[in-house]
Amino acid sequence: MKENIKVLKHKKQIILQGAPGTGKTYISAEIAMNLIHNDKKYNSRKQIMVDYQKAIEDGRIAFTTFHQSMDYEEFVEGLKPELTETGGVTYAVQPGIFKEMCNKAQEKGSLDKLEEAIENLKEKALEETINLETKTELAFTLSYRGGTTFRVRPQSSKTDENNDFPANISYIKELFKNEKAKMYNKSYVWGILDYLKKNFDLGTYTESSEALPYILIIDEINRGNISKVLGELITLLESDKRIGEENEIRVKLPYSSEDEPFGVPSNLYIIGTMNTADRSVGHIDYAIRRRFSFITLQSQLSAIENYYTKLGDNNAPNEIAIELFEEIEELMENIAPDFDKHDLMIGHSYFMAKTEEDLELKLKYEIKPLLREYVKDGILLLQPDENGDYQEIEGIEL
Repeated sequence: MKENIKVLKHKKQIILQGAPGTGKTYISAEIAMNLIHNDKKYNSRKQIMVDYQKAIEDGRIAFTTFHQSMDYEEFVEGLKPELTETGGVTYAVQPGIFKEMCNKAQEKGSLDKLEEAIENLKEKALEETINLETKTELAFTLSYRGGTTFRVRPQSSKTDENNDFPANISYIKELFKNEKAKMYNKSYVWGILDYLKKNFDLGTYTESSEALPYILIIDEINRGNISKVLGELITLLESDKRIGEENEIRVKLPYSSEDEPFGVPSNLYIIGTMNTADRSVGHIDYAIRRRFSFITLQSQLSAIENYYTKLGDNNAPNEIAIELFEEIEELMENIAPDFDKHDLMIGHSYFMAKTEEDLELKLKYEIKPLLREYVKDGILLLQPDENGDYQEIEGIEL
């Protein structure tokens, strides 16, 4: 796992390739969470998936599946029709999942966003009085007359309109970083900060210097025409062409305005998965291959043994599963010469079952159909009998 993380950090995008059931999707989640929480030790798959779902909800991870009709407009940017108030149609630029993740990864640190929000509030408070509330729902008005403070005045106050209190702008930043900080007129500072959070999407405080990793996971990446989907952006994926790097490149996207050059941030990582047994899709060309690092996942007998050891159930079909694995591994000796049997051996997850009945169902409805597809695609070289059946497959039993 450490080496996989190291490769991803260096190259910025990897493809996990392997036969069905070798754990590509499983491993992609594990890699993602270890990249985001590099100091956290996970003791179970459940812990990983809890954090994984949280990262998706927080926008740190996005998941998509490529398909043959996936195009540039869907993945990067396109035009979306919208109805106007008069019933007409207008077209608005709609970012795809890739551009959305780039935008999120490129967002400024939270203190920078707070600075922008304060500047906007200054401009508004110069023109009009703003009604706010403290944490205890005490109403007050906010104004700004220049300098380093806002002016606050309780609405219940009967004193002169100009008799107001200062709320130091530096206190807003201090309270944002530490809600327990002590300061003058804290209740009013809290009310101002609460307003900023609600109206400027500040989120929680993080150091602006941190380049938090954002991850886009693309399942079945080879099922899409990657050159068509990415277009001219394929060059921007290279680690040294990312925003802030030595050879940074930005381009104008077809539907964006001239003053919005697009680049790929250095803290966006891509994890693709690819089924090496799928002959129905095109190959990934060299231009794409040299911009990704490929990590091959193979079927592991040890993974099956570990599964049954952790399961700890004496009634589980561990010995039967291992015998079935070895039988199919022997059958894979008939693989076509231009393939590697280790890369195409049916994945270990197909042999993990809590009961013999479950394993029987996997054999009948998952393993045998996959082996038949191998024969159909010319991967597995077997001779049919007089009825067109392949006895090496049909004869497999528990």
